[in-house]
This record gives sequence, C-alpha cells and structure tokens, in this order.
Amino acid sequence: MSFDPETGGLKCLYCEAQKAIVDRPLEVVENPFKEALGEGMRSWAEEDIKAISCKNCGAELIFDAHTKAQFCTYCGSSHISEHAPEKTIPPGYVVPFKIDEKSALGRFKTWIGKRWFAPNALKTAYQSNRLVGSYIPYWTFDTQTFSRYTAERGDYYYVTKTRVVNGKTETYQERHTRWTSVRGDYQKFYDDVLIPASDKVDHQMLDRADDYHIDEMVMYQSDYLSGFIAERYSIDLEKGWELGKNNIDQMLNTEIRHAIGGDEVRSLRIETHYDDLTFKHLLLPLWMSTYQFQSKLYHFIINGQTGTVHGNYPKSPVKIALAVLLCIVILVVGYILIANQTQLT
Repeated sequence: MSFDPETGGLKCLYCEAQKAIVDRPLEVVENPFKEALGEGMRSWAEEDIKAISCKNCGAELIFDAHTKAQFCTYCGSSHISEHAPEKTIPPGYVVPFKIDEKSALGRFKTWIGKRWFAPNALKTAYQSNRLVGSYIPYWTFDTQTFSRYTAERGDYYYVTKTRVVNGKTETYQERHTRWTSVRGDYQKFYDDVLIPASDKVDHQMLDRADDYHIDEMVMYQSDYLSGFIAERYSIDLEKGWELGKNNIDQMLNTEIRHAIGGDEVRSLRIETHYDDLTFKHLLLPLWMSTYQFQSKLYHFIINGQTGTVHGNYPKSPVKIALAVLLCIVILVVGYILIANQTQLT
C-alpha cells in the first residue's frame, strides 16, 4: 500500500483497498541545539525503511521497505545502490503530500505551456515516469536574540538657493544630510526559521516554491513514506544553524535599520547573542523531475502541498528570433508613424 495524497491514508495500487493512518497526537517539541550535537539523538535506523546512495551525485535517500527506486531523484542517474540506513537525527514531523502525481503532472504541463519561449516539442518529449515524489529534509530554528548596535543616522534637510537658467533667476531646494551617532539595544524572538537540509536541490528553486503551511505538520510516521522517497539530510545540524544564523542576521540588519529610522543609515555595527537555541527536523513534500531535452538536463519542482511550480527549461532559438524580429518591426513602424506625423505638422 502507498500513501494517497487525495485521501490522506494508505491505498493499494491494484485493488484500491484503503487503510487510514492513525496519527499520533501532535506534540511540538523544540530540541535543545547543544544537546543534539552528540550522538544521543542520531537514531534514524528503523527496520521498516531502506536507504540508497547515488554513485553519481552522492545523494542518500530513505524510503519504505516496499518502495523500489530505479533512478536518483536529483540527477536522474540509474547508478544507485542500497545500503543500511545510517544513524542520523530522525525527523520528528512531516507535512504529508496533498498533490498527487497526476495533479502534479497537470500543473507542470500548465506551467510549461505558459512559457512562451519553451520549444513546442518539449510538451511531448517529457516522460511522466521521471516525476518523483520526495520528502525534502528541513531544519527549523528558534532563538531569543539580544543585539547591541552602533550606527550613524542620516536625516535630510533642505537649503533654499538661487540659480540663473536661460537668463532667469530661479530658486531651488538643495538637499543635505545631517548625521547623528546612535546606539541601542534590540531584542527579538525568532520562531521556526526554516532552512533546507539538502544540498542536492537548488536553494533558489526551493525558495520560489517554498510556500508551505508548516502548521499542517503531523508527527512523523514511516507510513507517509510509502510510495515516496525521503532524502537523508546532507546539510547537518551545525551547518544548518550557520545558514539559519545568516538568515537571522539579515533580518536583524533590516529591522534595526528600521528601528533607527531617519532617511539613511551608515556604519551600522551589530553584535548579537543567540540564547535558548532549539531546533526541529521535519520533512516537506516535493515533486521533482530531472529531464533531458536535446542532450541537456533540466530540473523542475512542484510543491507537494500547495502545487507551486518552479524550474528551468530550454528556450527555443526560433521563438527568441521571432520575438526580436517583432520588436524591431514595432520600433520601425513606430518610427515611420512619428516621422510622418512630424512632416504633416
């Protein structure tokens, strides 16, 4: 039986028999970061899951004991091998798939159909069996921040001056900046800073399809992996926090500049302490495909919860040439019309 996004339960692909998944009561636990750096929490080695490694790109994938993988989700290679699952921090939560494969493929066709520069042959060349549902690992971080800052705040003021233009004297406003040294404190609690724990999927692509509703997560059960694949995180907890800290620092920079006010801020220096740092490990659903068109690989992803599509695609040189030619024709016609209008006047 495989997990069925439409019903939210298990379903047999042959006789269509169904079985409900009994969810455990949701208990949101924030795990202390420092305690997890040891080996105590690294225990994702259940008997009902298997693992494969891709010899081409190095991805490590986790799937239920009944799922058979034929190629790598990330690079499309068939050079994969099964091995015993490693002891790593297990996911505590999962956001189940809500978009099934048929719907995901339909959304891709709609999306690629709106890409005017994509070759027409792509619609028939794409193979639907290359679409794979995969759970992508994520970290979420919570922390209380305390920042001290120094900066210079710039406030605009204007001085009235005069000048001569075409023999006439006129007044105008000349802008100046008054700089004031400022310092202060800033405190904020950051909740569920979401960081991808995969280095196999382009993070810019993930960000553009990253409209998940985390509040719909449930406690992790291997039943949700039935018929799907999950990546074992390739960005560990320590590296994940480095990325999370960078995100928080960028938000702090923006927020402190806003708190300082004024028209400009320069020489801003911030020192931040991060207290009560905790994390969660969760799996988020994603439909992915790596397809080849005219000897070149392209990737696209579909959010398995919301259906948002993003990816890259080949551009047709013929369509681009036609677009350029059309622009030239429009410019030439516009120039002729303007020239004729000028002669008439």
